[in-house]
Amino acid sequence: MSFGRSIDAVPASTDARLRTAVVGLTGAAAVALAGRLLATVLVNAPNGTSRAPVTGLATAGTVLAALALVAAGATDGSPVAGVGLLFAGVFGLLSVVAPAATLPAAVAVTAGTALSVGGRRSVLDGPTGVVAGLFVVALGVGLASGVVGIAATRGLASSLALVAVGLTPAFAAAGPGDLLGGAGAFTVVVAVGLAVPFVTGAVTLVSLGAVGTAMPVVALAVAGAVTTASAAVRERRWLLLAGLVLVAVAGIPATLDRALPFALGLATLLEGQR
Repeated sequence: MSFGRSIDAVPASTDARLRTAVVGLTGAAAVALAGRLLATVLVNAPNGTSRAPVTGLATAGTVLAALALVAAGATDGSPVAGVGLLFAGVFGLLSVVAPAATLPAAVAVTAGTALSVGGRRSVLDGPTGVVAGLFVVALGVGLASGVVGIAATRGLASSLALVAVGLTPAFAAAGPGDLLGGAGAFTVVVAVGLAVPFVTGAVTLVSLGAVGTAMPVVALAVAGAVTTASAAVRERRWLLLAGLVLVAVAGIPATLDRALPFALGLATLLEGQR
């Protein structure tokens, strides 16, 4: 009897450790990406410092995101979603150690993310399903522009990714105060953009890798992020907040070091709906 109970307890214990690892790796990836964004802005400021911190943080964010995807895939209750996450994570790690695998990894990350979203259909309603689909399309178009080399789609990828971030309140139960904060953020971004358009465009380019995107789209992304973050903090939905941070600070997923955290962010947003 006791032996049988110990056998049953092993998988449960392992699963609990893996879930703890997913949370830790996701949080660490979010911190690394936020640090990279800040370092990128500082490096590109007048009299900026060395790019070494940016490179190190980008690599750390990529590895941590890939490991988190693998751990999440190993513990996901949906076989379809789990396989998709494992597919994206394993090929993401492979691209770090073998640059020649970048193109197959780009295909795998896109397909794996799409598969993971498909495996989560049961937790998605109409609005969240549309936004999740938009994230997947932005990921695919972004990697097509940056990895495959279809440069003409870079502007489209930028707009799709920013609009998707702007629509993340679909995942949150936003209240009047949250919406008011988002509206204020939209107004501030538009005002700053009109006052110093060159500086605003430069900051958006170097920090997020966004090109050819209209200022209202950038403002929508900021407003949506502020609204979702406010709702997540108010309701203490930390998975939602972590997913938002990842998709917001990863930037345009035109390279694998941005695409993997972007994919992890989407997976975390969906996990927060369960």
